[in-house]
Amino acid sequence: MDIIKRIIIAFLFLSLCNALNAQETKKDHYSGGMLFYQPGFTFAENGFQEIKGNSNAIGGILRFYFWDYFTCGVYGGSQTTHYNSNLSENSYMELGYGGLFAGGSLKSGKWRFTASLFAGMGGVDNLHIERQTGTTLDDAYLYHYSVFTFSPIVSVDFYLTSKIALTFQTICLTSRTPDKQFFYNPTFQLGVLFNR
Repeated sequence: MDIIKRIIIAFLFLSLCNALNAQETKKDHYSGGMLFYQPGFTFAENGFQEIKGNSNAIGGILRFYFWDYFTCGVYGGSQTTHYNSNLSENSYMELGYGGLFAGGSLKSGKWRFTASLFAGMGGVDNLHIERQTGTTLDDAYLYHYSVFTFSPIVSVDFYLTSKIALTFQTICLTSRTPDKQFFYNPTFQLGVLFNR
């Protein structure tokens, strides 16, 4: 709950700064929207095995633009990876994350190029099934823990109109588990942004 409060406070602060900046410029103020198609690949570990598998996700981003080249905002989502364990095909690992980012952004005609760094908190849920019979879990383990998550964000936006843009984004979510094992998730993201 503290994470949500911090994100809301940061959002209100950025909105205020952007409103003050908007009085001085006629450039874009902000863009935000959904990242609805996010294929990726997860590299992780738990106490039983290395985890490798395709991931799918959903998330969103809100970018504020300041001066000529600076951007910052709020970013988050949920990434799910299904993988095979010893005697089951139903194990999964899910990372939910949210936080702030800052970086540089340049608009040229119908294109906008952005590179930034994201950092925030997240939570991992990992249902690891060693053995199951039909729908009965004979030997399974559920892990739940909080993590610090960070990632570079590189994106290219194409403006369909002055108000709507497609965004193509690449990230590599990185976290460290309490037992000092790493979670990596390089992901491609496609979404729609609404601009003002």
